[in-house]
Amino acid sequence: MPDNVLMRFTYLTDTERVVAAGFATGSERDVAGWPDPKVRAVALRYILLGGVTAEPGDRAELRLTGAQVEGAFEVEFADIDAPITLSRCTFEGPISFFGSHVRRLTLTESEFPELNVANAVIDGTVALSGCTSAGLVSLGGSTIGGSLLMHGALLTGPGIAFDSTSLRVRRDVLADDGFTCRGAFRLDRAEIGGILSLERAVLDGSGDAAANSLRAADIARGGLDDSEWSASVAFSGRHLTARELILLPAQPPGGLVDLRHAKVGLLRDAPATWPPGLRIDGMSYEAVADLDGRDARLRWLRLDPRGFRPQPYAHLAQVYRAAGRDEDARTVLLAGERHRCDTLSLPGRWWGRLQDVTVGYGYRPVRAALWLAVLFTIGAVVFKLYPPRAAEPARAPEFVAPVYALDLILPVGDFGQQSAYHPRGVTVWLAYALIVAGLVLTTTVAAAGARRLRRS
Repeated sequence: MPDNVLMRFTYLTDTERVVAAGFATGSERDVAGWPDPKVRAVALRYILLGGVTAEPGDRAELRLTGAQVEGAFEVEFADIDAPITLSRCTFEGPISFFGSHVRRLTLTESEFPELNVANAVIDGTVALSGCTSAGLVSLGGSTIGGSLLMHGALLTGPGIAFDSTSLRVRRDVLADDGFTCRGAFRLDRAEIGGILSLERAVLDGSGDAAANSLRAADIARGGLDDSEWSASVAFSGRHLTARELILLPAQPPGGLVDLRHAKVGLLRDAPATWPPGLRIDGMSYEAVADLDGRDARLRWLRLDPRGFRPQPYAHLAQVYRAAGRDEDARTVLLAGERHRCDTLSLPGRWWGRLQDVTVGYGYRPVRAALWLAVLFTIGAVVFKLYPPRAAEPARAPEFVAPVYALDLILPVGDFGQQSAYHPRGVTVWLAYALIVAGLVLTTTVAAAGARRLRRS
């Protein structure tokens, strides 16, 4: 059989000549059910690279349906003027458009062992809807001027089934409506101008064995080292950017999800389909679709198997505050402090619990005010029953127990009672306790008031 370099029109089979004639006029050729639906990949390459030209007044376009393509279909580092549509075709060998410039690429409902469209430029849309791939699908480093459509596609490649690192898509990436990825799905550093949708998708992770080996207890305590984490990721979108991320798969992913340092506008997800483990340190989003799901979102923040990370809590609080939900923002920050406290040594945990109970780490000013009221009452009653002695009896003002207690508690201002009267006996320790507690509690209340004034 002649090499593609030596290919001539006379070497084409009857079926291939029909395909070539359709290419010249931009007409579709459906060879499904033909006695000979076979087309050699080398013949398609010959047709695309100038072997066949358009008829006058027509636009050349490869539109082929139902063919059995023999051999590896490799058209690399080429400038292909004609749009390519290969629907319901079965490819014997891998497909590669590595480094090529393609107008439009459609492989809907086709089957192939591998697809490589890395470092390519596609002016229009890449349509892989309904296709089946038994190996790696790669679009890494490519630029797509339209959308990437993968509705209902089935990718069963072992390990990494889809790798589009540094992919740039002007519009949307739609891997939804039954899209199934048995291996890892990677979009690290991808730039998506529109929506990234994984709605009703199935993300099994790095194969059934890896998915089955993941245990909730291991994830919860961070029992995965770097190599295990890498091998267990179902979806990786580190440093991903998109206007909207729809992470609503048909079921919880079979592996972990990595969205570290991703940047999205709107985040849509649901607790029912959250993964067993999630890394979102450094991730930013402008809004979440369900603002009322605060308590569930707090559980979402604890899905990181590496434990507490301050940035996710701070960012979620910022999102709530931007939406005018200050109480939700404070609750998120308080939850972050409690999570951080779990990571401390025993003395640190005890001190953290004390701050939580007394002032809610500064995010519960009403609780601090109540403690102030309790301390004021205790001080007023005790010093009424056990009054202090006057420092200078001849010059001391009349003793008033409530004012004396207030003078001890408030770190600013002077009512003349504390300086004029000195506690005695065990009440000395009460006075010290009121001074320290008053300093902490009044500072908490003042800080909360200052935050509210700044927002106003």
